[in-house]
Amino acid sequence: MQKPATKLGRDLIFDYVRAAGIDYAFGVPGTHEIPLIDGTTLPENEVSYVPCLHENIAVGAAMGYARMSGRPGLAIVHITPGTANIIDNLFNAYRSNIPVLVLCGQQHSDLLIQEPILASDLVRTAGQYTKWAHEVRDIDELPVALQRAFKELTVPPLRPVFLSIPWDILLQRPTMPDTGRFTRIAHGVSGDPKGVAAAAETLARAKNPVLLVGDGVGEARAWPEIERLAYLLGAAVYSENQASRMNYPNNLPHWQGELMPTQEGVHKQLGDFDTLFQIGVSSQAQILVFKWANGPILPAHLTQVILHNDPWEIGKNHYAEVGLLGDLAATLPAMIQAVAEHADYDAGTAAARNAAIQELDVRRDAGFAASAAEFPGAAGTPIPDYQVPMIVGEVQQTLAKPVTIVNEDFAVLPAVQKAIQYDHPDAYFCTSGGALGFSLPASIGIALAVGRERHVVTVVGDGSALFHTNSWWTTRKFDLPVLYLVLNNHEYKTLMTGLRNIEKLYDWQPSHDAWYLKLGAPSQDFARIAATFDIDGEVVTDGRKLREAVERGFKIIEDGRPYVIDIRIASATATAPATDLMLLEKPGVDAEWAQQLWSMGPP
Repeated sequence: MQKPATKLGRDLIFDYVRAAGIDYAFGVPGTHEIPLIDGTTLPENEVSYVPCLHENIAVGAAMGYARMSGRPGLAIVHITPGTANIIDNLFNAYRSNIPVLVLCGQQHSDLLIQEPILASDLVRTAGQYTKWAHEVRDIDELPVALQRAFKELTVPPLRPVFLSIPWDILLQRPTMPDTGRFTRIAHGVSGDPKGVAAAAETLARAKNPVLLVGDGVGEARAWPEIERLAYLLGAAVYSENQASRMNYPNNLPHWQGELMPTQEGVHKQLGDFDTLFQIGVSSQAQILVFKWANGPILPAHLTQVILHNDPWEIGKNHYAEVGLLGDLAATLPAMIQAVAEHADYDAGTAAARNAAIQELDVRRDAGFAASAAEFPGAAGTPIPDYQVPMIVGEVQQTLAKPVTIVNEDFAVLPAVQKAIQYDHPDAYFCTSGGALGFSLPASIGIALAVGRERHVVTVVGDGSALFHTNSWWTTRKFDLPVLYLVLNNHEYKTLMTGLRNIEKLYDWQPSHDAWYLKLGAPSQDFARIAATFDIDGEVVTDGRKLREAVERGFKIIEDGRPYVIDIRIASATATAPATDLMLLEKPGVDAEWAQQLWSMGPP
C-alpha cells in the first residue's frame, strides 16, 4: 500500500510557487486562507505575504508584479465576497495577457452541499476572465490541478488561472508524493515557412503599408525586429488602442501613437494605407462608438496580414489575406529577410517614405519643444494636464536610474507615451481591460518586482485614484518608493470628453446638467489623504512650482519612501502637441477634434 505523502496540501502548493520563482503572495486575510497565509511564514517556502485592504488591490498588485518580474503573480483571496471583489482587475489581467494565479479559500468540503455561509460557485463567478478555473474536490486532485495551473500560466496566451480550494484540503496529505514540478512548454516556434513567404510577398508588393503593433510585441521583446521592418518598408507604426505595454520605441520617427477610440478616428488614421500588418494585436475593438453602416473598424479596403502566437486573435474580427501563427521574435527575422529579398520589393520607394516620416518627426519634436517652452506661463495660469508628463520627461533626463511609468489618466495618454522615454516595453504599464482602479494596486507589485533598480511613477486621475487610495496602506507598510502624481481637476474628465463626443455624434443633449460626471464638493486633497497613511505629499496649484515638486518627489523615492503630489490641473480641455501628424495633415481633421478623441479614455 502506498504511504501518504508527508507534506500537507498547503505546503505542496508552495512547492509549485517556489518552482515558479514567485517571491510574493498578495492577499486579504480571511479565515479559510489562514493555512495558506501561515505557509508564507515558513522560510523554506521562500515567499513573503503582502497584506492589502481589498481583494482587488491584491490582484492588481499581483498583476503589476507579474508584468515586471516576468513570473506569474500570486493572489490569495477570500470566498464569495472576495472573489466578487477581484473581478475588476482579474478582467484587466485577462485582457492584458498577464499571468496571475488566484488561490481562493473555499468552505469546508463536507459543508458545501448544505450552502454554508459565504459559499457559492466560485468557478462560475471568476471563470469567464481566466484561462482555466477549477475547484479542487479532493486532496489527491490537488497535485494535478497545480501542475496544470502552472503549466497554463507559463505558456501563451498568458492569462490568469483561478483555483478554489476548500480549506480542509489545505490541511490534508495527498496519497502520492509529489515533486512540485510542472511542465514548461517551449513555445519559441517560428511561423510556417509558406506563411512567412506569403506574408513577405504581400508586404513587398504593398504600395503604402502600415504596421499595427500590439502587446504581443512587447511580450516577445521584439522592438528591434519591428524597427528593422518599419525602416525596410518605410512604414508608419501605430499601436493598438490602450495597450498595456510600450510596443515600439517612442523616440523613433515611425511611431505615431495609438489608434483612436472611435470608428471614425481609426478610419481617418488608416484610410490612406493599402496594406495593414497586425503584429501581436489582441485589443481589436477598443472603440466607443460603432455603426455597422460605416463598415468594419479597420477600413475594409486594407489588405491584412496578421502574426500572433494565439490563433484566436488571428482573423478574429477581420478577414486576413495571410494569417500566421508563431512566436513573434522567432518569426519576424525570417519575414524581414524574405521581404528584403523579394523581387517586388522597392527599396527606393521605401526610402522616400522613410524620408517623409523623418520630416514629420522633426516637426513633431518641434511642436513638443514649443509647448514645453510656453509652460508655465504667467502666475495664476491653470496647469494643462499634458504638461505633467512633459515635466516628468524633462526631469527624467537628469536621473541616474531608469523610470517605470504606471498610467491611469487616459486624458493625457498621448503625452505620457511621447514625452517620457522608455528603455524597454515594460517600462510603461497600463491595462487593455479599461476597468478603473488598477494603477495604485499595480504600483505595489511593480515596486516590489523592480526593487531599487528603477524609479516607479504612477500617473493617475483623481477619479481613478479614489477607487483605491487604501492601496497606500500597503505602500507605506512596506515603504515602497513610488512617486504618485494625482492629476486633480475634481471631475471625470474622460467622461466629460466622452459626453461632448456623444452630443456631437448623435446630436443629443442630456436632460439636465451632467453633475454626476463632476466630483465637485467635497473636494479631495490627496496629500492630506496620503498623510492619513503616514505618507508625505504636497499640493501644486502653480505651474511655476511643478518642476521643483517633481524633482523633490524623485529625491524622496530615491531615499526609499513613497510620495504623493496632488496637481491641480485645468478642468477645460487644452490642446496638447500632436503625436500623429499624419492624421492632422489629412483634410477635415483639426487638432481640437483629434485632441477630444484622444482624451476619451476607456470605451
